[in-house]
Amino acid sequence: MDLEPAGVWRRFAARLVDCLLGTLVWSLAAMWLVIAAWAFRRSPLELREAALLILAIVILGVALHVVYHVAFVGGCGQTPGKMALGIAVVRRDGGRTGYARALVRCLAGALSVLTLGLSSLVVLFTRERRGLADRLAGTRVVRI
Repeated sequence: MDLEPAGVWRRFAARLVDCLLGTLVWSLAAMWLVIAAWAFRRSPLELREAALLILAIVILGVALHVVYHVAFVGGCGQTPGKMALGIAVVRRDGGRTGYARALVRCLAGALSVLTLGLSSLVVLFTRERRGLADRLAGTRVVRI
């Protein structure tokens, strides 16, 4: 199966859409978490409790990110942002990604965050436009 690799700008725009959707969902969930924490209190939060609440909000964001990407990419090969821009994640041979590869791809994407995006620069210099996360998961992003 000869599928055309998705361009860098199309991938960037899809990521931007996904970031906006994810931030919206995370913000709403975090807001309700804070409201719930304050609803059970009669006095202001102490420093330790506020730190725990902030940690819970961060963990919530990470969990939502992983679930979002693994569920969408593993289930249908596309996040809403990728659907909007006409691209999909497939295995190297063009088959369905599956949940295990989607999880590996998502976790490997964390390396991009840890390297401040430097590991993603590989996308600019390869013909297949496969980043480190795609190489580790055995996937590629293609136009559909």
